[in-house]
This record gives sequence, structure tokens and C-alpha cells, in this order.
Amino acid sequence: MAEELMLFPYPPAEFLQKIRAMIEDVVDTKINHTVVIPESLSEKTLLVPQEVCMILRISKPTLYALIKEGRLKSFKIQSRRYFARTDIEEIIRKQSQFGHNTKPAI
Repeated sequence: MAEELMLFPYPPAEFLQKIRAMIEDVVDTKINHTVVIPESLSEKTLLVPQEVCMILRISKPTLYALIKEGRLKSFKIQSRRYFARTDIEEIIRKQSQFGHNTKPAI
């Protein structure tokens, strides 16, 4: 009788069941995740790019791409860029209404 090679310590059906359960856990976590604005930022009217990146969980290049595409409003005071907190909150509300994507639904 030929010996079957096992790559994992579980029979294939049990292994697939465990993988499926792990994937469901990750998806549930992502779907049920809500964006929490830190208290230190909750009272600020204007936010700087670093704070917006932290809130939306995106990188600075992604933030500037969204600005360039016209999907995110910002303004400059001298050489510094700012974002209205109300605009960022609106983006979060839109994202909550239309699904939980990795990219902001702007």
C-alpha cells in the first residue's frame, strides 16, 4: 500500500474546514470594524495629513492621490495642508453606508 504524503497535520477535509473558519473570522472582524477617532483629535476642527492618514488608515501617497483625483477636499494655509474634520467624518459615514472597503468610499 502506497503511503500518502501529508503536508499538514490534518486530513484534507478537516484542514479546509479550519481554513474556512479562519477566513470567516477575519472577514467578520473586518466587516464589524468601526473607525475610532482618537479623543485627542475629536475636538480639532482642522486636521493635518498625518492625522487624516491615521484616521482613514491609508498611506500619505494614497491620501495625496485622493486629493489629486478630487475625491478628498483639502486646503492650504501658506505651505501647510489642512483638512476639515467634518469632511473626514462625512467620508467615514459614506464608507459605513456603502460597505467596508479597504479604500475610503469617497
